[in-house]
Amino acid sequence: MPIYTGSDLTADRTVSCDVCIVGSGAGGAVLAERLTARGKHVVILEDGGFHTSDGFSLEERSALPKLYQDQGGRSTADSSMMIAQGRAVGGTTVVNWTTCFRTPERVMEHWAEHHGFEGPSHATLVPHWERLEQRLHVTKMRLEQVNKNNLKTWQGLDSLGWHKELLSRNVRGCAHTGFCGMGCPLDAKQSMLVTMIPDAVRAGADVYANAWVEHVVSNGRRATGVVARIRHPETDRLTSHTLTVNARVVVLSAGAINTPAVLLRSAIDPSGRTGHRTFLHPAVAVAGVHEERIEPFIGSPQYVYSDQFVDRGGKMSFLVEGGPAFPMLFGGFAAPLGGERQAQMELLPHASITAALLHDGFEVGNADDGAVVTLTPHRQPKVDYPFTPRLKEGLAAATNALMRIQLAGGASQCWSTHPRYARSIDEVDRVLRDAPYEPCTLGIFVAHVMGGCAMGKDPATSVVDSRTLRHHGFDNLFVVDGSVYPTSLTVNPQMSIYALASWASEHVHGAIA
Repeated sequence: MPIYTGSDLTADRTVSCDVCIVGSGAGGAVLAERLTARGKHVVILEDGGFHTSDGFSLEERSALPKLYQDQGGRSTADSSMMIAQGRAVGGTTVVNWTTCFRTPERVMEHWAEHHGFEGPSHATLVPHWERLEQRLHVTKMRLEQVNKNNLKTWQGLDSLGWHKELLSRNVRGCAHTGFCGMGCPLDAKQSMLVTMIPDAVRAGADVYANAWVEHVVSNGRRATGVVARIRHPETDRLTSHTLTVNARVVVLSAGAINTPAVLLRSAIDPSGRTGHRTFLHPAVAVAGVHEERIEPFIGSPQYVYSDQFVDRGGKMSFLVEGGPAFPMLFGGFAAPLGGERQAQMELLPHASITAALLHDGFEVGNADDGAVVTLTPHRQPKVDYPFTPRLKEGLAAATNALMRIQLAGGASQCWSTHPRYARSIDEVDRVLRDAPYEPCTLGIFVAHVMGGCAMGKDPATSVVDSRTLRHHGFDNLFVVDGSVYPTSLTVNPQMSIYALASWASEHVHGAIA
């Protein structure tokens, strides 16, 4: 069956299927592959376009508007945090940095203790991970593969005596070009675009790209389908045409901002919790300058991580990772204007980057920490993320640690995103002493969004049932994506979502009447 785009939909159309899946990323694609393998007719709706490797330009200025939400401009409402989410057939998996972690067992234990989680155990998900890791060629990196950029992070961690480890990536025949975030030009990245979506299509699934889902249609406790508006594939503007999908089961897999938005546009919020407890892994970075050329835009984005700060005794913890720097990304990360920014940009070829992902959502007893997703007057998602004392302390601690890593790794100087500059480890505490951690006073980057449709057992405090991922208010409406997590995951989320979707496919299949 073909993959349809907006060019194919020049009039209103109505189709019927067993399961309509909204979103074609990590959750939707795996679910579609599992259901079509069992003979079910699946329709997948994707707001973004259908792009293949021969159309990836490998330039930030064209990749961002083509492959990212809000043309690369998605952010929190106060513009304090940039949010990078994919928008294309294959979702964020098309532009992610290929980092693969299984869900930490400690996180799932926290959910069970504090959030009424009765879903699959860690052991239950292991067979799903094993199958998926084989299918997606997930492989642990070797030290000799590490580029100069990540090697500086490795050396800094080693010099400080802090935990360090090489991470795993879902690649096959990777040439380590560094263009992961702009679409892999070699199809080496085993994204949903080149794996599960083709598998599902070969088994009979229909994919409609350029289809923005306006709302879910329902009758009582049953979802009867969805209504999507069609975009022009070249201009991305909404046309006058609609696609109506009548389905026996509806699944929302649009991601942890767009899925709550679809529910809110559909007036589906019986608990009043939809959009609440949305978590972002707020990330800060530090750049170090070296005498040798580093070229942080060459080589795979991430090879190295550290769990040194995953338990900070009740304070906000964080994961340390190496990270890339391209001109636009690096330029956005630089806080000053004028000559100071120009001087920083001129140092890009000699710069190395270390980042920290903060773990939000683990403050016990706080029902509304993290962000809240609501709708703008134009019915688009709006993300409000408060800067709490807990978050500010975490940002400060992470920035301090990152400076130490860069300087211990041989940097002659380093700077934060405020910016604050240091030339030795002895200077770090002093230069950061008065650094502000308020909105828009430092650069914060977000690549992972979780929560907003939290799973649990109590319909009054959660949105979906953690035993099935079925929406509490419906018999045949499911949510299968990162929005169901009751906290952040503390690691890059793609493998967590893949396995959860594989497990949930049994429950979705069972709901097809």
